[in-house]
Amino acid sequence: MYIDDLLDIFEKAVTNYAQLNNAEVLYSLKISIESKKYDLQDQGLIEAILREDEKELIESLVESLQERTSKLEGDELDNFLNSDDIKKEVINLFITSLEHSINYYYNNVIGKHFSST
Repeated sequence: MYIDDLLDIFEKAVTNYAQLNNAEVLYSLKISIESKKYDLQDQGLIEAILREDEKELIESLVESLQERTSKLEGDELDNFLNSDDIKKEVINLFITSLEHSINYYYNNVIGKHFSST
C-alpha cells in the first residue's frame, strides 16, 4: 500500500533526526496522508513517484531539515526537534513535496497527451 511506502521514505529522510523518527510522528504522518483522501488517479501517480522519484522525495525533506537546523546546536537543536511545531512542519513539508510531485507527474501526463495529437 502506498501509505506504508510513504512512511518508509519519510523514515529514511529523517534517519539523522531521532526526535522526528518515532511512532508518534509516523502516526501523525499516516493520519495526514489518509486525510488527503487521494483518488485512484493520485494513488497511481504516487505509486509511480515511489518507483521513480523516491530519492527526490527524500532529498527534498533532508535539504529542508538541514536548512532549518544548520545554525542550531546542542540544547537549542534538541528543543527545536522536540517541539510539536517542527513535527507538524516536517509532516507538512513532506506532504507538500509529495503533492508537488503529483502535480508534476499529472502535468507531464496531460502534456504528453496533448502533444501527441
